[in-house]
Amino acid sequence: MEEKRLMLELISNNFQSHATRIPALSEDMQVIESQHLIYVDSGLSCDTFNILYINHPELSESEMSKALDHYQTNELEYCIWISIENLSSQVQKVFKAFWIEEQASEVGMGLDLTDYQPIFDERHKNIQLVTTKEQLETYARVIAENWSPPDQNVIRYYDITASHYLNDANKIELLIYNHEGQPASCVELFPTDDETIGFYGFATLEKFRGQGIGTTLLTFALNKAKESGYKNAILQGTEDGLNIYKKMGFKDYTMYYEFA
Repeated sequence: MEEKRLMLELISNNFQSHATRIPALSEDMQVIESQHLIYVDSGLSCDTFNILYINHPELSESEMSKALDHYQTNELEYCIWISIENLSSQVQKVFKAFWIEEQASEVGMGLDLTDYQPIFDERHKNIQLVTTKEQLETYARVIAENWSPPDQNVIRYYDITASHYLNDANKIELLIYNHEGQPASCVELFPTDDETIGFYGFATLEKFRGQGIGTTLLTFALNKAKESGYKNAILQGTEDGLNIYKKMGFKDYTMYYEFA
């Protein structure tokens, strides 16, 4: 039980930090916090980055109303995220009052990196670390192309925040897998602190799927995290990736739900 409690705390802290750290550093973006929730206004009408995160089960209607009014007044798309631990009857009552409905779910997973044995693959040589503005633009295009047509707000977001992602002081690492010279897949490594790192934005373009590229990128990321001294790796897994994550040693700890 103690292990689960600690891992739930690590997952929640990393999720919230990932949603808010870069916007909080950006002049044209806002991070607004109240007692039981925190929400991000990226200035872009994009629910990938405008995240309303409920971090407590005692959410009030007035708090939710204020957050929703902000997005609606500014005509911004947004999404709501909450863990199963915080999805109380009180929160469900608030959701019902505002006609908020579940859209998707992901599994909150964790891995003790001391138990992970590095896996080496000759295809790791196809992976590059993003260190330049040009490489960041490529990374952004891979993310954006998971929508049809490609989401230009995603490209704009990384353009606005480029200096923060490329600042070594933030310790965020972005990886791109190139297949025969073409960018095919990417992932973000986002640390909470010196012990915990989260993996976000795993994306493989449709035409490159089914070739083991995602697994290769995951093993490279895990190797890198362990080599860097991190003790815990966390991620939110979608159904199509669960088997791969479990094969690598990740365990299920919680559920995250997306509402809109």
